[in-house]
Amino acid sequence: MDFGLNINSKELAKLGILETFFKRKLKYKYTKILQKSINNKQQLKIINDWKKKNSINSNSELEQWLYLYELNMDEWINFINSDYLWTYWCMDKYKDELNQYFIKRKDYIDLYYYTIIKLKNKEFADEIYIRLKEKESTFEEIVNNFSPDNENFHAEQIGPIPINKMEDAIASLIKIGNLNQLFEPKLSNGFWFILRKDNVLKAEFNYNQKIKLSLELGEKLLHNKFIENQKKRGFNFS
Repeated sequence: MDFGLNINSKELAKLGILETFFKRKLKYKYTKILQKSINNKQQLKIINDWKKKNSINSNSELEQWLYLYELNMDEWINFINSDYLWTYWCMDKYKDELNQYFIKRKDYIDLYYYTIIKLKNKEFADEIYIRLKEKESTFEEIVNNFSPDNENFHAEQIGPIPINKMEDAIASLIKIGNLNQLFEPKLSNGFWFILRKDNVLKAEFNYNQKIKLSLELGEKLLHNKFIENQKKRGFNFS
């Protein structure tokens, strides 16, 4: 059914998808020249992966999907190739920058595990810390001795988690701590917490990591281009 839609940038902005639309158009512009670089083997894999992801199990189901989204076969191929081509473009564009960018970002892509106990009462926190430090009790024993419904006490094992997803007070200790190091009680967000750093999964500069970092740089490029475009159109970002 035709509703006579005439979508412009203002309408896209109202829907909250203007930047997404802009980025998709810009990706297509950057990768258009690469469309013919996909060989038959790669194309078949892209098609099969897309069908699997979207639960398309037959030609009739694909035809229904194309009809629903008003795409012909060529448009559909361009659509499903977009992520592959964008990855290829980013990997090529940033290939000489990835090593330094990896070093710069490494603190934020390593993954950490830690155990934490949070308490409202400072004296109680000090008592538990001493029991742990003197090995009179273990983290596990203390956790099991308290009800999970206790509003004044909270304990859990966290991870894997990057350092930028942690509370600042926790992240500052995780950065400097050694494995299995026990930190004395610190105050954060109204709770005294006792922390133990359990493990670190060091990020490796392998192929998958290169893809992830190149896409991250590509996303920054797209966002900056969007901001530049909106400023030229007269939007005030101050």
